[in-house]
Amino acid sequence: MKKAIVLFLSVALILLGNVGSVKAEGFSDVHSKHPFAEHMRFLYDKGIIRGFENNRFAPDNDVTRGDAALMIARTLDLKTEKRDTVFSDVSNQSAASGAIQSASEAGIINGYTDGAFRPNAVVTRGQMASFLARAFKLEEEEALSFYDVPISSSSYSDIRKVITFGVTEGYSDGRFQPARSLTRAQFSAFLARALNDELRLTVYVCGYDPESRENPDRQTMNCLLTKAARQAETQIPPEIVKALVSVESNGWKQFTEKGEPIISNDGGIGLMQITNTTGYDVARLKYDLMYNIEAGLDFLRTNFDRKDLPKIADHNSAKLEHWYFAVMAYNGTKSVNSPFYQSTGERNPNAYQEKVYLELRKNGLLNTNINSIGMIKEDFSYGESTNHTIQFNKMIFDMTKAATTSKELLKTGDTVTYFGTGMRSNPNTSSKLLPTTSMDKLTILGAPVYNEPSNSKNQFVWYPAQTVKNGKNQSGFIASPYIN
Repeated sequence: MKKAIVLFLSVALILLGNVGSVKAEGFSDVHSKHPFAEHMRFLYDKGIIRGFENNRFAPDNDVTRGDAALMIARTLDLKTEKRDTVFSDVSNQSAASGAIQSASEAGIINGYTDGAFRPNAVVTRGQMASFLARAFKLEEEEALSFYDVPISSSSYSDIRKVITFGVTEGYSDGRFQPARSLTRAQFSAFLARALNDELRLTVYVCGYDPESRENPDRQTMNCLLTKAARQAETQIPPEIVKALVSVESNGWKQFTEKGEPIISNDGGIGLMQITNTTGYDVARLKYDLMYNIEAGLDFLRTNFDRKDLPKIADHNSAKLEHWYFAVMAYNGTKSVNSPFYQSTGERNPNAYQEKVYLELRKNGLLNTNINSIGMIKEDFSYGESTNHTIQFNKMIFDMTKAATTSKELLKTGDTVTYFGTGMRSNPNTSSKLLPTTSMDKLTILGAPVYNEPSNSKNQFVWYPAQTVKNGKNQSGFIASPYIN
């Protein structure tokens, strides 16, 4: 993507050429102490914005939809020449007609149901969040909520995306003010941050300060683990990660009360109990929670790809049972983790991976069909001759029942059914119930959110979703374990 956006002035005052005298040192009406002076200077130095006559920038003027269309079209090298449009209020003689049509064709700025584009309408904070999210193809969402942005809002997901990207933030009173119009100076801040990571706002993933050396509350940790799993190079079912952490870490903790890393008797470091530190920064494993999580997930992913470990069926990373041997290897392929006792042939419930899958069921995540993996005692050999390391006599295992697909890897736009009692008005079981049936088709509206209150012990996630009931849209939150 071309890293430049040209600021398009309002239709009545637009200057497409170098009209007027613009001084390199800045604009006559932008004071050096203006809160967004640096952002405007950055855009000007890049040739992205131009001024009015008399070297003015008019930082307090509004930005229009026509302005936004031209800016985005120039950014993406879309056609900007005057041409016919599909909009009733944009003629082919309009200076922005080509850009408006191009931005519309690219799905970045849509028109209205009456066939109009309304090029002179002022752009709001919510609309600009959507424009930037689409233009920059943003995907990640921060798990934030604003009381003035309901999940039924068309910009609900996009607002969370631009916040994750460090483009903007909400207000201290808990609002985002999506209907508030944007000035040229404010837009410059949005735009400059989107283009220049040095100007972006500091964003703490899940609201957690990684330098705090404190254990986050349960739902913040839920968020950190879920997001890390979803964003891994090979997506890992978050359910697997959280069950593994429940086995590895007593209470999902990285630090002691004194802010020191928890070290196990065998030298395991922190939340993920990292014992193999080769190639890792040991200090960071101890004091950087997110780095510790990333290291643990890296081990899991590497195990999943190992050629010397058995595979299950088509080895689909979204299937929980297909991680069985990768989870085993996280602790070690020693005889203690054999699926069967060699002496009796009975199933070994004390094997590490069996404990992890038990946690899935115990903590209200998902039941799995690991017992339907078609393996028997003779598929595994170990003894003194192997130093009690398991030898795998079979490398591909089928299942007699269907594998369980992760419910925490869903994406915006996915269509699902739900066999819970219904949606909730907020992400907790105490909020208002909005009844649905297992026949209703629900559309996922955004990335997962986490149980309220933040100290809740729940390990699953909630999705904002929408369905149609009696001809009307109904929005609410659905719990991941009950999604089909």
